[in-house]
Amino acid sequence: MQALLSINGIAPAVQPLTDGFSAERSDLLSDSSGRSAETGAAIRSLVRQGVFKLSLKFKGTTAEIAQVNGLVSAFTQRVSFVYLGETYTIDMYPGNRSVIENGMTAELTVSLVQI
Repeated sequence: MQALLSINGIAPAVQPLTDGFSAERSDLLSDSSGRSAETGAAIRSLVRQGVFKLSLKFKGTTAEIAQVNGLVSAFTQRVSFVYLGETYTIDMYPGNRSVIENGMTAELTVSLVQI
């Protein structure tokens, strides 16, 4: 089964490696969140809940990796992926991208974060 369905409506030339796809969900808290100086109790001021971050690693031919790198290099992209059996389509932005070329093959590592 494909984990990464499309980026801006285009299927990636290769899928992330089996151990190269992880999805993390986190909550965004406001600057006023922290701990009470008096009691030490947590004070949480939720801004957004369940924000996705995808950590991806691809390996393929140089041409395949060039195609995927082009897809994830846009300032923002609409990404469709499968998480726990459910399909999500959300707007994301890329973190740092790392490419390693090995002659005829290449590897790409990138993180995509939900906007």
